[in-house]
Amino acid sequence: MSIRKRAAALVTAAAITASMAGCSDTSYIAKADGENINAGIYIDYMLSSMQSQIYMWQYTGVTEDFFDQKVGDKDFATYLLDTAMEKTKRYAAVEKLFKDSEMKISADDMKSINNDISDTWESVSKLYESEGISKDSLKKVAVNSKKEEMLFDYYFGKEGKEKVSKDELVKYMNDSYVRFKAITIYKSTNEDETQKEAENKEKQELYEKYSEKAKDVKFADFDALIDEYNTETTPAEEDDTTADDTAADDTTADTNDDSSNADESSKGDDSSKADDASSDADSSKADESSEKEVTESVSSFEDKAEDSSVADDSSVTDSKSDDSSAADESKADESKADTDSKADESNTDDSAADDTETTGESLSDPDETEADIPDPYTNERLINFAEIDEDTLKEDYGKRMQAVRDAKTDDIVTYEDDSAYYIMSIGDVTERSSEYLDDETNFDTVLHEAKDKDFEAKITAAQDAMKFEENKDAVDRYLPKTVYEKYNDYLNKNSNSKAS
Repeated sequence: MSIRKRAAALVTAAAITASMAGCSDTSYIAKADGENINAGIYIDYMLSSMQSQIYMWQYTGVTEDFFDQKVGDKDFATYLLDTAMEKTKRYAAVEKLFKDSEMKISADDMKSINNDISDTWESVSKLYESEGISKDSLKKVAVNSKKEEMLFDYYFGKEGKEKVSKDELVKYMNDSYVRFKAITIYKSTNEDETQKEAENKEKQELYEKYSEKAKDVKFADFDALIDEYNTETTPAEEDDTTADDTAADDTTADTNDDSSNADESSKGDDSSKADDASSDADSSKADESSEKEVTESVSSFEDKAEDSSVADDSSVTDSKSDDSSAADESKADESKADTDSKADESNTDDSAADDTETTGESLSDPDETEADIPDPYTNERLINFAEIDEDTLKEDYGKRMQAVRDAKTDDIVTYEDDSAYYIMSIGDVTERSSEYLDDETNFDTVLHEAKDKDFEAKITAAQDAMKFEENKDAVDRYLPKTVYEKYNDYLNKNSNSKAS
């Protein structure tokens, strides 16, 4: 072969090699305005969305063949691909908006983030590495979550560019919320049909008795009827907390902790973690030398944040792994409505957790302790009706709340479904909203309810303005079934549990 031909062949070979190397670079999942986004970020979003959806299915009895299931009108694999990429694009938009805002994360917040990441990495680094998620990528996701939190305050907080006054939130509550107290009489779940029939006859008699008693009772006086019901239905030897129902059972906090009511007042955000197989290989090895073996299934890890350099997947083999954020947006923002409302109908007292509970009155007597003064709002519920989606409105919980919404102050609304009888007294939201918002936590909750859509619009606009280029090779490499198999393999090796 002539020198000229040999040289040409070498040039061609070099070009082919370079081309192949470029196509096989899966260290990044996409470019946003020319900047690489770690593949691990995308994997983590996929993993946490996967875990959240599987958890929801398991809660309703689906324990296997997950990839034969559908989420909405999408098969599970397509849903995970779309969700992971949507969250990755959102990540990029938040980074852009935060940079434009010229804000900085405080040293204290960064210290807290770093500590959280270190603790998580120590516990489950083997999973992260097997999936292709570096410690650096976990930090990036965590920092991004913190940036998003700061951005919301930047726009709508008390000193924000578009700050929202208390008067505006009072109006929002008055327009959107319902207020009520309730007696819930659960039907029998006895497996013996004869006993079940007898018990349900007693339940129906209680329902008819207290429905009649409630007819002339005003909202302000309904607590006395609840107390009467509790006294009648609670065995003398048992504590009051064992009462058949009513708000007294569940007046524990200003929260929507009842899984049945998550639809109307909780917002899931898949703030899960994901990272690419990074060129942090050396530092990963150092971390791994001190890591602890996990013997339990992985717990959730969310809402952390970080700024660090992009890790390079090219130095890591196909088996780098990520932690399973056990609950993500979910916390469930995609599939909560159906399962939550069903849980509400069968498991919990309507008065127990249908809503965002309220705080008690401030103390006026310095000689009295908080425990000495009864909470005047123990039995009442405040529900953001505007947060109930259309699908939930078609279910029993939504229909019940619609009946409350349509009623007038001091009306008595009764409702029956397969699980229980409900006797509800309707209150006036306008009498409660201003005081409710005096509590800082309540104020923040309602602020988000009122402005989350506006905030999402800002993120979407920033995202749409960016040039986003997906890395097909990385997308093809980190497939949902591959992520699932590695996660399941990790669980099998490190615990007795299996994701099925």
